[in-house]
Parts: sequence; structure tokens; C-alpha cells
Amino acid sequence: MRILKIALALSILLILLVSCKSMEEIKRENEVEKQLEIAEKEKEVGRAAFAKIAGKYGVLKNEEATSYLNKLGKSLALYTERQEIEYFFAILNTDQINAYSLPGGYILISKGAINSIDNQSALLGVLAHELGHINKKHILKRVKVEVRYNFFEMLARVIAGPRQVITNIANQISDQIEEELFVKGLDNEDEFEADRYALDLLQSLNINARDYIDYLSALSNYPDVKALENLDATHPKIEERVKRMEEHIIPNIDKLSDSENFLKFKSLVKSGGEEKK
Repeated sequence: MRILKIALALSILLILLVSCKSMEEIKRENEVEKQLEIAEKEKEVGRAAFAKIAGKYGVLKNEEATSYLNKLGKSLALYTERQEIEYFFAILNTDQINAYSLPGGYILISKGAINSIDNQSALLGVLAHELGHINKKHILKRVKVEVRYNFFEMLARVIAGPRQVITNIANQISDQIEEELFVKGLDNEDEFEADRYALDLLQSLNINARDYIDYLSALSNYPDVKALENLDATHPKIEERVKRMEEHIIPNIDKLSDSENFLKFKSLVKSGGEEKK
């Protein structure tokens, strides 16, 4: 009888352990599904904002240059936290020096910015900075909208047609994003955090982060950048960003700086291309 009781107890324990494991697996699967749902809705917001910015500047139509930028950017994005979103990189057809990161993994860098960069590691630094904004959700927080699953689900239940609901909301939010990017700008702490993120990412991959700092330092002498800094009181001066990065950087020795592919890429961008409408 005692042996029977022990066997029964062990059987019950085994069932409980298996059940707990199954529940834990189900919980993880549900969390992954939830994150994918969030990413899809965030992508809608980013897509709408991308359309507005692309309409403002135009997108450089050069498949080889765009392919190189995407390979470079996506390789870097593999080492970021937010793997549930698909990243997309494009070149804005303007000589202004700027770069933008949008919800859902959209990163845009201008032709002028690329032409001002001297080596691949500095370009990687710019991309890493924008990846920092996306992974830290700076834009979403600025517009006071966290794209959360339950928020969209609730609206979809109230108004018929969840796809149309998401599209409508995305368009409204993209208007706020456009205002944040072109009128207000991100605040100091967001920029400092994105810089630290970029340095940490570059250094973890054995990429010369010093080139990124040197690029920013040189950028402060560009007339267009100086004018922008004088107009934008909420955006930190480049000198302050460089100073903080100098305090954060780990000395680099024999790090990856450049490649022949980058020089070819820069030549393609500099030669221009048809504007994609």
C-alpha cells in the first residue's frame, strides 16, 4: 500500500511538472505573439510617417546603394534588443545633413549626410544612433503614445474593421511624429542615450567608435548644422554630445574602420539617381 501511495504521489508530481512546463511554454508563446502584434501595429505608424518624409524629400532611386545600406544597417540591427521588428533603411534625396528613425524600424539617412561621412565606421555610428532611438522608443514616448496591444485591440472591437482602425490611428500619430522631428526635435536626454547606445553597440562589435565621435565633431563646423543648432533649443549642441561620448568611449585599438564597399557606396550616392516618387 505504501509503495502504491508513493507511486501515485510521484505520478501526480510528474503530471504537475509537465503541466507547469507546458503552461510556461504557452506563456512564452503568447508573449512572442503579443510582441509581434505590437510590432505590426508600430510598423503601420512608421510606414505612415515614412510616406510623409519621403514625400517631403524624395527617396534616392539607386538599387545598389540602397541594397548596401540595408545590408549594413540590418547586420548592425541583428545585435539590438528589438528583434521582433523588421528594419528598413532608405536614402533621402536631399543635400541637407540629417537622419531620422521612425517607429517600426524605419531609418532614413540623407544623401547630404552620406556625402559628409568619410568612412564606414562613422556611417555605422550614425545608423547605430538611430537604432538606439528605435530600441529605446524615443519617438513613441515623445508623442505620448505607446503602441500597446490592448490599446489597438480595444479600438478594433469598438469600430468595425481593425485594419482601417490601425491605419487611421497610424496616420494621426504620424502627424505628431512629423511635428516632433521637424519642429520640436528630440530632447537632450534622448540624444545622449542614443549616443551611448551607439558607442556600446559599435564597441561590442569591434567597430571603431572613435570614427563616429570624430565625424560628429567635424560636423559641428558645417554651416547648415550650426544654423540648425542655433534654431533648435531643445536639441543638444554637438560639442556637448561629443564631450559626453568622450567620457563613455573605451579606447579602440585595431578596430574596423573602413571598407572598399563603403567607398563604392559613397560614390554611388554622390553621383545621384532618379528621385523615387
